[in-house]
Amino acid sequence: MTDFFARSFLTKTGRCLSIVFFLLLLSACSVHKIDIQQGNVITQEMFEKLKIGMDKTRVEMTLGTPLIVDPFHRDRWDYVYIYEAGNTDEHQSAHLTVYFENDQLTKIDVQSALPTESEVKKPGSPLRRSSSTQGSGGHAH
Repeated sequence: MTDFFARSFLTKTGRCLSIVFFLLLLSACSVHKIDIQQGNVITQEMFEKLKIGMDKTRVEMTLGTPLIVDPFHRDRWDYVYIYEAGNTDEHQSAHLTVYFENDQLTKIDVQSALPTESEVKKPGSPLRRSSSTQGSGGHAH
């Protein structure tokens, strides 16, 4: 009978130790969230290259393919860029709408502030934690 209690105690202790070990192992795991980039990168420098009167082809060469072309308003193109960092609260967005008449650019509507080339955040970019590292993270084009 003593053998039964000893075996029962060891089994319970073994289970408890296994559970504690598993919980410690699980707590060491962290969830990695990926960076999310959606849309076209649009910058202040790209905006400055746009000129009223440009044709659609030149606008597309400057800004890229529009993210949104409304089938009911073919003379309106929307360019949107959204970046959400996975493991930080870092995010960035930009929105630009261009309007055409007779395939010529007639109006540019900046919906939100456009970043400069050096301020654009992209997946895989080093995290910018302090102002001293923020200026050195630019991309050469």
